[in-house]
Amino acid sequence: MTTTTKNTFGFGCNPVIKKMHDRAETTTSTDAATYKGVARKTGFFLLMAVAGFAAFFLLHMALGGGTAPDLQYNIIEIFQLNMYIPEAAVAGMALIISVIAPLFAWFFRSAIPVVGTFYALCEGYTIGFLTGMLAPQYQWISAAALVITILVVGAMLFLYARRIIIVGKKFRTVVTAVFITMILGGLLTTILFMIPFTRVLISPILTFMGNPLISLGLSIVFLIVAALFLLVDFSVIEECIERGISSKFEWMAAFGLTYTIIYIYFRVLDLILKIVSMTKNS
Repeated sequence: MTTTTKNTFGFGCNPVIKKMHDRAETTTSTDAATYKGVARKTGFFLLMAVAGFAAFFLLHMALGGGTAPDLQYNIIEIFQLNMYIPEAAVAGMALIISVIAPLFAWFFRSAIPVVGTFYALCEGYTIGFLTGMLAPQYQWISAAALVITILVVGAMLFLYARRIIIVGKKFRTVVTAVFITMILGGLLTTILFMIPFTRVLISPILTFMGNPLISLGLSIVFLIVAALFLLVDFSVIEECIERGISSKFEWMAAFGLTYTIIYIYFRVLDLILKIVSMTKNS
């Protein structure tokens, strides 16, 4: 017998994980979600991201065969475009899937194992593409971002497990409000910049944000908010598991965690790139 419980979290958490909480069904059977189950499925998605990363370089080597890349440009000293057209096309498709996949996960819960797999593969391929664009002497940045991401996730898990940081309703609400504002603000700025008429209106804002110190400060703030958002995910998952929800929700929890972890990776990567760029220009 199953019963549906009332949502007590408001809007303060990862949208996919919040949906898990809202629709969670408690069960008295042995088919209940476990921390180990969520960890295994999260590990699977992250392994798929690694596979996507490797797929980029395998494709790059397969297309090479002694021929020069189709696209060769020195963008800036840190980035050098040396790509073949097919791998660049795949990168474009991977980026589109990465944006669409979370929406599918939101509306079609039962498809999360498949959607999440494609999402992780595409995000891994995108990371591989960005790593391939780095000049040879700067490709260590990708590995450094991975190490720092692991440390950040580990630190947040430690702080949460030890209750050094208590995640209450107000904490969840504030962190999520800042996180959503941050995401929507970035999307709105991008859209306005693509429209010639509005581009003039936002140019003073872009100039201000383009200041190296301001840009670096914003990157640090974005990373801190993303790390705190991970604590909110842990909180919701813990309550759902302690309530004895069905194991079918493990995939939803794993996808939500994977999304946040990969987002943290990109924030770390962005921060390192800005620090390296400032160091070179100083």
